[in-house]
Amino acid sequence: MHDEWPDDALYWGLVKRDPLALEALMRRYSREMSYFVRVVLDGVGTSQDAEECASDLFIVVWQEIGSFDPARGSLRTWLTMRAKYIALDRRRQVQRRQAAVTSLDSVSIGNGTTREHRSFEFPLAQLTENSMEGLLEQRERREELAHALDALPALDRYLVYMRYLCLATTDEISGKTGLSRHAIDTRLWRARKALRVILEERTHERVRARQEG
Repeated sequence: MHDEWPDDALYWGLVKRDPLALEALMRRYSREMSYFVRVVLDGVGTSQDAEECASDLFIVVWQEIGSFDPARGSLRTWLTMRAKYIALDRRRQVQRRQAAVTSLDSVSIGNGTTREHRSFEFPLAQLTENSMEGLLEQRERREELAHALDALPALDRYLVYMRYLCLATTDEISGKTGLSRHAIDTRLWRARKALRVILEERTHERVRARQEG
């Protein structure tokens, strides 16, 4: 039984790219790591944020198992540290997002715009300051995000739309697409990574253009 594998056997199974080793690892540690992630998040974000952190952890493990050195510590310790970094990064992202929504509310309150409309219109907004300049920058960011989404494969673009704009669960997306939860989580992780790279490149280009101008 793969569930009876010791950690060193799981490690070598992952090194050999054995998907059964990954499944056994997830069965053994998913509950423990999910609990640890929620502790690190400390009430920040939603249950979906915690789920995505746990999913991201095992994707990272599958892709970066070569960075684990058994001579320097146990597999559980390595997993815990990876989970900590992922959860802390997500916590910072959620806090920035919450701060941005608060700033947006204070800026837009005089326009008579409803909170529900603002939440839908700016799901990924990150205001840099409480000013018109900040609002104009967010318009640029929304345009950049639209272009970045267009650069994704059609299926990935659909998954991002369903998961982050329609707030569909992974199970609901699976029912609509026929993809497994693992496949959906993997494609969403890659899509987030691709979007981050594209947006960072556009940010650098915008900064250079302003400096040159």
